[in-house]
Amino acid sequence: MNTYSILIVDDEPDNFDVIQSLLPGENYRLHYAISGEHAIASLDKFDPDVILLDVMMPGLNGIEVCKQIKAMSKWQSVPIVMVTALSGKEDLARCLTAGADDFVNKPVNGIELRARVSSMLRIKKQHDRIQSFSKLQRHNIHSLTNDLNEIRLDLAAEFSCEFDRPLDIISETTEHLTENIEQLSTAAIIHILGQNNRSTLQLRKLMKKFWFYLQLVAERPESNYGNASIPKSIVEQSLKNRFKEIALPGNIIYEVEDTQLAVNTTHFQWICDELIEYVISNINPRTRTRIFGEVIDDMFHFSLTNYQRDVEKPSMIEMTKSIQLNTSTYEERELKIGLKIVKKLVNNYDGVFLLSGPNEAETAVYLTLPLVPQRLPMMGSVLKTPTVSVEG
Repeated sequence: MNTYSILIVDDEPDNFDVIQSLLPGENYRLHYAISGEHAIASLDKFDPDVILLDVMMPGLNGIEVCKQIKAMSKWQSVPIVMVTALSGKEDLARCLTAGADDFVNKPVNGIELRARVSSMLRIKKQHDRIQSFSKLQRHNIHSLTNDLNEIRLDLAAEFSCEFDRPLDIISETTEHLTENIEQLSTAAIIHILGQNNRSTLQLRKLMKKFWFYLQLVAERPESNYGNASIPKSIVEQSLKNRFKEIALPGNIIYEVEDTQLAVNTTHFQWICDELIEYVISNINPRTRTRIFGEVIDDMFHFSLTNYQRDVEKPSMIEMTKSIQLNTSTYEERELKIGLKIVKKLVNNYDGVFLLSGPNEAETAVYLTLPLVPQRLPMMGSVLKTPTVSVEG
């Protein structure tokens, strides 16, 4: 249950005692200021949700105090209830003009006081909800603007290049076929059509990646441990999909710890497919490919490395340091759409993504992802009786 801070401003300490006695058992923290100056100076300390302000005080009177508080952007939303023996309409009008939100007449009636305080707290809570929503909206707008700028740059640069290549092949081969169809043999025509078909499939694959990337930019992941992914089985499935027509080459080895990730299964499948495709595309007969995953410090560390056959395979720590030293040359703008997807996914799960530069002797990818948290034993809950704390 929430506790609400109420600041009572009155030059008569006995009046504080009266108000304290009228709010028994309520979930309030009562604070007392003996003057208007003291009240203003103590706002940050007391952080009031409601202010009960006496009108007639020496020095700064209640109306002047009300004006000054309402002029402060940080505190102008805090409801102020004027506590006064004045009943003239002109006096009440001056209080309203100063920014007061409500009144309580002296002598204070307990039922009326509790009702008005409760009413002011409802107003304050509603205002706080609106402010929180407004802040969230501003954050979302800022985040969306950044994402849209990122998409704009991607479309203007690397993504268009990836789409241009298969489109150019289709355009050039179709033009060649149209102009020379009578001179071309059946085998040549079949070869050209095969090129067109492969380029069409590549375009379809690129479009699928592109739409998935847009989805990642537009959405934010939610923790869903019921759909936790098993990295070892997904890596094995990705390798089977990649080498479904042939046996797994002997120069590709994988060692992945059996654990559970707090990552959507589809998302980790994308990560594996894209990284395996990227690393395999850089393999040659003189290299080995090592896929390795292990749990370190409550995070899953995943790496894919191509290294020379006559060189000892690097450890996780050595490989990570090497990437960190050499990754600065491989800037964000150079990532193709598949690696963009991986980087976006890892970032969405608050992980780390490192990639060696394209001119490095070895191809290395390293990332971290969160684990499904261990279930904690249920602890017995303790109910506490509401109390009223008083500060002078």
